[in-house]
Amino acid sequence: MYEITEKFKELKLIPVIKIEDVENAVPLAEALIKGGLPAAEITFRAAGADKAIAAISKAFPDMLVGAGTVLTTEQVDAAKAAGATFIVSPGFNPKVVAYCNEIGIPVFPGCTTPSEIEQAIELGLDTVKFFPAEQSGGIDKIKAMAAPYTKMTFIPTGGISPANIKKYLAFNKVIACGGSFMVKEDLIKNKDWDKITELTKNAVDLVNGKEEPVVKTEKKITAGKVVTFGEIMLRLAPLDYLRFFQNDMLEATFGGGEANVAVSLANFGREAAFVTKLPDNDIGQGAINSMRYFGVDTSMITRGGERVGIYYLEKGASQRASKVVYDRAYSAISMATKKDFDWDKIFDGVSWFHFTGITPALGDNVAEICLEACKKANEKGITVSCDLNFRKKLWSSQKAGEVMGKLMPYVDVCIANEEDADKVFGIKAENTDVHGGKLNHEGYKYVADELVKRFGCKYVAITLRTSISANDNKWAAMLYDGENSYFSKSYDVHIVDRVGGGDSFGAGLIYGISEGYAPQDALEFAVAASCLKHSIQGDFNRVTVAEVKTLMGGDGSGRVSR
Repeated sequence: MYEITEKFKELKLIPVIKIEDVENAVPLAEALIKGGLPAAEITFRAAGADKAIAAISKAFPDMLVGAGTVLTTEQVDAAKAAGATFIVSPGFNPKVVAYCNEIGIPVFPGCTTPSEIEQAIELGLDTVKFFPAEQSGGIDKIKAMAAPYTKMTFIPTGGISPANIKKYLAFNKVIACGGSFMVKEDLIKNKDWDKITELTKNAVDLVNGKEEPVVKTEKKITAGKVVTFGEIMLRLAPLDYLRFFQNDMLEATFGGGEANVAVSLANFGREAAFVTKLPDNDIGQGAINSMRYFGVDTSMITRGGERVGIYYLEKGASQRASKVVYDRAYSAISMATKKDFDWDKIFDGVSWFHFTGITPALGDNVAEICLEACKKANEKGITVSCDLNFRKKLWSSQKAGEVMGKLMPYVDVCIANEEDADKVFGIKAENTDVHGGKLNHEGYKYVADELVKRFGCKYVAITLRTSISANDNKWAAMLYDGENSYFSKSYDVHIVDRVGGGDSFGAGLIYGISEGYAPQDALEFAVAASCLKHSIQGDFNRVTVAEVKTLMGGDGSGRVSR
């Protein structure tokens, strides 16, 4: 047991792997070794796991190979006979643990309660698996459990990602983490061994502190020019509340997260520029003209590519939900390269940069462009904001966590909702569901505080939407500054068009913070601006500062203004 745990401490990360095809076992092991991680936990969730263990053990006898998801003593025998040097089980099964002790093979059972830890101690164990880590309370739960059991150490597994692994490893009672983010099932299925080697090397560099540290520059928040970067799309929607092709008409407008923010800010009287790549054709020009109408600076938009992305919107009504269908593959911005954007020129005279989690989800190339922009903004002392905006149709939670984990250290103002924080970073507090009409303030504060601790954000805003029906919502938000949490008033909203509601909140928050409003006032401005957007057809929020302040002041009657 001692030799195995010492090896775990040295490696810091144990790949947890499900191998469906035994023929993939040896090349996968070779990819891990090339990446600097000669270890693997092969789970018995797939048939033939013992054969995969045997193949790896024979090809690479010095590799540390264990068996995971072991549920029975029969599986213990099969794993040991195949060459496994350690056993991992998802829960605490006294019979399996006792049997492993009897035959002399190290075992690491899953324990998430004090009672299970005490049973493990009773059977002579001093290291256990903590699974599922993120869903069971994360590092805070481990610290709480470790306090009375001073000799117990932990191997957290489940929800471990590049965004949170260092937080676990920073605690001296965590000897290693189990993770699968460098050995994704689709990469194994596609036999993409080079990519697995690359991801493994990145993971090894991460856990060993070799990645380039992010040092945020001192930033003075001012009411200067704002640049937003992302995709603007052609929006095609049936009129009113008709369903797709209920008649032969679709209304054509334009919209997109960062474009919507730029338009809102321009309507508030702020200098705002939108950056993207659009084809040099009539549709691309139409998108540009739609923003020029509001006074948005489009001079830094790159022309090129083949098409403008499209999204189709069917507005919901009553209990029928709205529906969005994307047709954005191979859009001009999704095919862009770093050379398309001169960030030194783009950021000349700029005080604020904004993007959303939708943009890096368009492709690895766009994620690299976002990272380059964030680095340049940080270098120039420009405030950076990001709306996490997780979209499951664009990428997986695992991919989102990996990519956004590299971007978020540059972000000063983070905007999210509870689902974003959970799906992207596995941050979830209990009882934060607002559908019952009651808010758990401490739960939301926990989520915001975790984002501040992980990424050093100056502010975190969380939008709070209670959906009564497709037409009627309650709308509010909170703002956290690292010490204090502020909650806005709640609005009963009868929805004309929900799309762009979050973007109008982001624009309102940028405006309020950069204008020097107190945190509560900045939050109230953002929520009121977004409330008004829900009454406006189309993506763009066509309201003024005066209209927002009127609603903030309590006049939400909707009476005619004469």
